Amino acid sequence: MDERDRYIDNLFNSGEVSSDFYAGRHLGFHSPAAAGNGFSGWPISYPSHTFSYDAAASANPLESEFARLSISGRSSAANGGAGVGFPSEIGSMQRLRAQSAARAQNLSGPNLFLGPGMGLGPYDGSLSPFNNNLNGLNNLNQFTPNYGRANVSNLSSLNGFSSGFRDYLPGYETGPWSHRPALANGNGGSSRRLIYSSLAELRGKIALAARDQIGCRFLQSKFEEGKPEDIRLIFSEIKDSICELMVDQFGNYLVQKFFRVCNEDQMTQLLCVLINDERKFKEICTDMHGTRAVQKLIEHLTNAEQRSLLTSVLRRITLPLVKNNNGQHVIQHCLRYFKEDNKHILNVVADNCLDVATDKSGCCVLQQCLTHSSGEPRDRLMAQITSNALILAEHPYGNYVVQYILGFKMLHVTSDIMASLSGNYVSLSMNKYGSNVVEQCLKQSEGDQALPIIEELIRSPHFLRVLLDPYGNYVAQSALMVSKGTAQHALMKLIQYNYASLHSHPHGKRVLARTKGIKLRP
Repeated sequence: MDERDRYIDNLFNSGEVSSDFYAGRHLGFHSPAAAGNGFSGWPISYPSHTFSYDAAASANPLESEFARLSISGRSSAANGGAGVGFPSEIGSMQRLRAQSAARAQNLSGPNLFLGPGMGLGPYDGSLSPFNNNLNGLNNLNQFTPNYGRANVSNLSSLNGFSSGFRDYLPGYETGPWSHRPALANGNGGSSRRLIYSSLAELRGKIALAARDQIGCRFLQSKFEEGKPEDIRLIFSEIKDSICELMVDQFGNYLVQKFFRVCNEDQMTQLLCVLINDERKFKEICTDMHGTRAVQKLIEHLTNAEQRSLLTSVLRRITLPLVKNNNGQHVIQHCLRYFKEDNKHILNVVADNCLDVATDKSGCCVLQQCLTHSSGEPRDRLMAQITSNALILAEHPYGNYVVQYILGFKMLHVTSDIMASLSGNYVSLSMNKYGSNVVEQCLKQSEGDQALPIIEELIRSPHFLRVLLDPYGNYVAQSALMVSKGTAQHALMKLIQYNYASLHSHPHGKRVLARTKGIKLRP
């Protein structure tokens, strides 16, 4: 602290300057952004008041000194204030706070206090507005005291704050639904609660109310009551908005519930509206909310005509749906519920088998196609997979499809896959994805089916590499478990022959450990 600082400090500590002298003047130190021209120094803070001065001013006359001071009961954001006239530290931290306050002065409305130096509006100098806890803002900043807590219900008594805060209070509820902004703009999220007394009150607004959380629940409760006249009224008003409601975060629940209670004629009418625009229907199927609503629709189609109408549209958009994370569930639902009407979908998948099998979502759908099909469509799928087995075996997603059909343990299918992979078992064994397929070939084989695989591994000049490989060692262990007779004896002997290379290797020693306790099988 220099001589000028000590001089001013002593003046106030001695009490020579009375409060009458500076009453009504503006207190607050000025940041560069707030003060503009003439800023020449950082402030010195005193209890309950903050002072700034011009370093170039003459220090001798008392009146001259205080004519340059700006004094008031608080320090505002516009003047770089750090709080409401409370003590703040001197030095670098104070400078940082002054700069931060100047930057933040325009971030909030005039009647909403958000924090130090932010949005302090007109204020009469009284601390009464802060005597209550304003939803957790009881500690205005780290340098001011905590104020007493009070229930939010007392907020109406706060001078000048009741109207400003009501709209910001979470959980604040009002009376009639007509005051809810959500009903006017068509979206939810307001904290004010709607009160619906009757369905007639919503006549002409049902589709809009369905997009509101409270309104949606109210309408669903009418389905539970089961009055036919209520169901007819709701149907008449949501029919033309069905596409929009199915993708709405709340409306989709109402639509799902309606599919459960509507009659056959109402279902057919809704279905026709849905499939009338193929592009829009595709968007619904791929939407995170819409896909659930379409699945519920599929579950409640009651006759062959309705299923035929739906599949006639789905077969034209099957491929993009199969490869979509949300759309794939629609196709899988069709496979489960339309066992006699999914031939067109299966044909599309078979025609694009390689494309579908190598897709993250498609590989899952293809497995379900195999599960829920039979006869000619299934045989066609099997043939497409076996003919592309080598490509699929090395693919991050396709390998799961090959493993899946091996799990059926169909002798001719397993033989066809092994024939497609023949000559590539060594390279596949050292591939992250292919090694899983080779293991499944060994484990799912019957009789001597595994013998060609084991012989190819043993006769390879790269057999030691397979034993030491992070993936190949698991193939070798599986070969030990399924081999028998001459093949097992040759495999054991070759592993022991490479003992020196295996016993100290992290992967090789696993193969050696597997040889212990293995019983020779004739």
